[in-house]
Amino acid sequence: MFTNLTSGMNVFHVSKKELIPLEVPYIFLNGDVYVIETDTELWIWLGSKSYCDDKAVGAWGAKIVEEKKKDLKIKAVLEGEEPAIFTRIIDFEVVEGDTPGFLKHFEKKIQKDMRLLQLREDDKGEVDIIDLPVGYQYFKSDDAFLLDAHEDIYIWIGKESQIKEKYEAGRISRKLEVERKFAPLVYVIEEENEPEGFRNMVFKLGIKDGVLELRSTVEKKEPRREKKWWQFWK
Repeated sequence: MFTNLTSGMNVFHVSKKELIPLEVPYIFLNGDVYVIETDTELWIWLGSKSYCDDKAVGAWGAKIVEEKKKDLKIKAVLEGEEPAIFTRIIDFEVVEGDTPGFLKHFEKKIQKDMRLLQLREDDKGEVDIIDLPVGYQYFKSDDAFLLDAHEDIYIWIGKESQIKEKYEAGRISRKLEVERKFAPLVYVIEEENEPEGFRNMVFKLGIKDGVLELRSTVEKKEPRREKKWWQFWK
């Protein structure tokens, strides 16, 4: 039942920062991402329960393959919305499952050259770039932020941020990629849609005097204000 329908097709399972080749029969987990390389196209298959960190690694993996074959066209498909041309290319079965994602098990050596940049549009419409200490508490809804961890770049988009701020974050990430002469893994993360473990990870990246500083992720609650007796009559 399961056969390669396209000559020269390669199928990869995206797991953390690795592209793991798959053989027939192709079994896709609905919490994961897969890259399918044909003679003319690169397909990124996104499971319905995949996290945005999985999707970012999938896009990164496709880019790595595409660098070897510049003429390939990259296309993304969602589970359950596969076009007919895709289902003609490959036979696969989808099952329930999820491989632990990159952010969900973050165990990276902390580097001191990490930077957190705030992108903020001023009254004149210009975008200011502000260096901040690494810490989730500095993130604000009306701005965009870029966390530069060298091999990994996290672009956090506040829900009230401006288009220019988002554009500038993307421009800086592309500039860093050119400077480093390799493809950093770029995560684009939207406020209130952060992948599991993202906030914890940013807190753990806070460095103080060269020592890893663990900050509490519990939000501070506003103190409860007691009502005066006369307010109950209003």
